[in-house]
Amino acid sequence: MPNTTSTIDDFVNRPLGRRSLIRKGLAIVAGAGMAAATPPAFVRAAFDEDTTNAAQKRILVVVQLGGGNDGLNTLVPYTDGAYFDARKDVALDPEELLYVDDRLALHSSLRSLKNIYDRGDLGVILGVGYPKPNRSHFRSMDIWHTGSTDAHETTGWLGRFLDATHHEQNSLWRAANIGKSLSMALDSDDSFVPSLKSVPAYVLQTDPRRRSQQDRRVQDWLQLQSVQTTALAKQAEYGSQLAFVSETGISAYQSTIDLHANVSDYTPSVKYPKTPLGSALETASQLINSDTGTGVVYVTTGGFDTHAIQTSTQSGLLGSVSDSLGAFQEDLELHDVADNVITLVWTEFGRRVNANGSGGTDHGTAGPAFLMGKSVNGGLHGEQPSITKLDEGGDLRYTTDFRSIYTTLLSHWFETDPTDVISGKFPELPLFSAE
Repeated sequence: MPNTTSTIDDFVNRPLGRRSLIRKGLAIVAGAGMAAATPPAFVRAAFDEDTTNAAQKRILVVVQLGGGNDGLNTLVPYTDGAYFDARKDVALDPEELLYVDDRLALHSSLRSLKNIYDRGDLGVILGVGYPKPNRSHFRSMDIWHTGSTDAHETTGWLGRFLDATHHEQNSLWRAANIGKSLSMALDSDDSFVPSLKSVPAYVLQTDPRRRSQQDRRVQDWLQLQSVQTTALAKQAEYGSQLAFVSETGISAYQSTIDLHANVSDYTPSVKYPKTPLGSALETASQLINSDTGTGVVYVTTGGFDTHAIQTSTQSGLLGSVSDSLGAFQEDLELHDVADNVITLVWTEFGRRVNANGSGGTDHGTAGPAFLMGKSVNGGLHGEQPSITKLDEGGDLRYTTDFRSIYTTLLSHWFETDPTDVISGKFPELPLFSAE
């Protein structure tokens, strides 16, 4: 594939001939997920720049376990009698667990992650949470996404990171969200972030009943956006919002051109699970192994709100997560890019210590997070919360502020000043091998 991109002006001023880029289509609003409009000067500069080989850059993949995964049944304190007293019918059988040390063990469904842990490439961060925990899914996710407990924060921590470092690379694919909706973690003031379900599906969608008119309709749309943007830029007090939409639409369309011009002839080296998460991580690997310049990939998977029938439900969910991540890591290694990729796995909160009487657990507080990669300092990090010394709400007391993870990633992985992204100072964690 060529390593250069065409400009929007090319498509405005001549008939389109690249039907392969619009063969199936994806609505520009629904399919090219937009975090924010990109300033015109930045957009035009991006069109003229070659993208940087992503395999030569450090990459962060974030996997969010939506719903609040039960940390106590993910990393089990199997020698603590208080665990069994509190959990009764949802406590796990110690003989079926995957032992980490003489106190803690992983859920039996996490076999693939345990293998990575045993190789020293998986760090388990204990007791992750934040002060004055909020048990609302939406508010707690907002806190994690923004990296702030301030309810007035409107941008995401990764969005601010992109804004702070946009001078380093002008690719429209510096970050990508894989899924139906853009994560708030990627919300920004100045950085465009595309969202896709798969590489083939990321194209401009036109009316499927008028396939013979696809090229003409796309050309007309681009001309309209260009005219609106030029005219409204001179009337900002009247048309700034429409100009915002027009510039974002142009950026979205250009991102489809860039993606298909620079995506590699990727073939997975392993068989991914046939699950939404497996497919998402396969797409992540394709982006990473292409010349799109991608440095951040965000994936969300859900179902972890286990108020009832938790044992079987969580087992299946954790098995999918473990097998998908295991396949992803092996694929990266076989493609010789694993040294440059780390994967963070988190959930918005853990579950309560006591079972709820319905075979499940309710919204709680702290729990483990995971960091996977060849550059990761594997093993346990931090302090496991006590099951007997609970907070005033009867929940686990957090021992690691989640912003310490973000600060460490920004400082040691991306070599960026964390204070440009995260307000306040948080102790860094020994999550990386000696550099």
